[in-house]
Amino acid sequence: MIRLEGASYRYPAGVFVGPVDLRVAPGELVLLTGPTGCGKSTVLRLAAGLLQRHGHGRVGGTVTVAGHDPASLVAARRVTTIGFVGQDPDDAVVAGTCAAELAFGLESAGFPPARIHARVSELLATLALTDRAERSPFALSGGQRQKLVIGAAVAAGARALLLDEPLSQLDPEGAQAVMALLRGLADEGVAILCVEHRLEIAMPLATRTVLMDQGRVVADPLTSAGPLRALGLHGPALDELADHTGGRVWRRRAGTDGPVPAPPEGAVSRGTEVIHVSDVSFAWPGERACITDTSLRITAGERVAIVGANGAGKSTLLGLVSGRLRPLRGRVTRAGRLVEVPQNPDLALFNETVRAELAYGPEEARLDRREVATRVGGAALALSIADLLDRPPQALSRGQRLRTAVAAALTCAPRLLILDEPTSGQDRGQVDRMLAGLPIVLGGGALLFASHDLDVVLRHATRVLVLDGGRIVGDGPPLATLQAAEDRGLPLPLPPLARLCADLGVPYRDPAALLAWVEAA
Repeated sequence: MIRLEGASYRYPAGVFVGPVDLRVAPGELVLLTGPTGCGKSTVLRLAAGLLQRHGHGRVGGTVTVAGHDPASLVAARRVTTIGFVGQDPDDAVVAGTCAAELAFGLESAGFPPARIHARVSELLATLALTDRAERSPFALSGGQRQKLVIGAAVAAGARALLLDEPLSQLDPEGAQAVMALLRGLADEGVAILCVEHRLEIAMPLATRTVLMDQGRVVADPLTSAGPLRALGLHGPALDELADHTGGRVWRRRAGTDGPVPAPPEGAVSRGTEVIHVSDVSFAWPGERACITDTSLRITAGERVAIVGANGAGKSTLLGLVSGRLRPLRGRVTRAGRLVEVPQNPDLALFNETVRAELAYGPEEARLDRREVATRVGGAALALSIADLLDRPPQALSRGQRLRTAVAAALTCAPRLLILDEPTSGQDRGQVDRMLAGLPIVLGGGALLFASHDLDVVLRHATRVLVLDGGRIVGDGPPLATLQAAEDRGLPLPLPPLARLCADLGVPYRDPAALLAWVEAA
């Protein structure tokens, strides 16, 4: 169904991806993964025919979908042949309401009105958006918009689906539901090629996993975790744990009568207060309140994660903290400079080179050249973009653009850095390096970030805020707070390894580090 033979693409700047040989048969759900910037999105866009039609580089090899050149398909034929979902759901929105968005592809294919209505109603129910049918897609949360554009891609019955990180903005339960939807479509004969970094959720439902590095396929299929680990990537944690222990059974450490004592988890800092939110409420025009009577304090040195289901109000709360949004009631007191990096990094990038992006803030503050160079160099090293300083930001991968936007924020030396979904477009190794490096560059500053990736939250936050229906319903150490949220029935199931750690009574660690806490027998 989807076939790439010697497919390649050379960007005008000289970056080369390929040659790639890859086939996806009807009924297969193929996961394409690899380090950030290795060429996964390029391969996906070649398969969709987008680079052949709109790229300014050089295309090589042969690409066919259902026997057709995807670049030559007219609109009416394309929507019934190929469904494409890019990294940013906002780029795909074409209609004024959610129902109209789902109907667009059906109308393009010439479906009769009665069939369009029935299909749209079916999709709205499947995506849990029935009550949002007549709302603007931009009134949805980022995760809800992601689900909407996935639904729009499958609406007209496309037999090949191409998805670029469809899980990146979904809560754990929503991500599992989308993977189950994709698995069901594959079982019905659809050929699916899916680029994804959230391997814990995606790999178990994939027919096979294909690994890329430096523009080429290095494993097809991936049959062990070794090649992933060699590239700083990680598959399902319990599978990795079995690899580390030879599949032996876990038991509590010898000599203990109960759970192994864990050190204090995420002790709350008692440094200087950098933000104080007091009884804040907020509503979008014409809507009911989405943040209600919310209060929180963050002190210097804390790394605070906000979690919650899609639509819980995470991005809105970040906007209130930063001052981008003004509360209807309540007060926000800020101490020192705050910098917010949005979900879409392109909204924060406007210079010709990465170096210029990082230097912009310090130069605007009239710092001397030596201090500017010091800040640029330190932020570039911390965010693993030192080798990209002379590249145009828009020529980078999404993950690289995100790290550039974060680095540009860091050079402003904020007292509070605010990040909305900092894992989007990045492999786990890059996420770990970024979040581990932020406290060093921030110095005594604090970090506030929203994320759906609970594994990242457990490993990098010192404190977790659980948001539900616009209210903070949990606030405390990561593992205990997330356990309580799961017990409360929120769609935040603990990752499998976290569940095992909780059952054993040990701190949350990656599989290799966990060996220091328990032994296999």
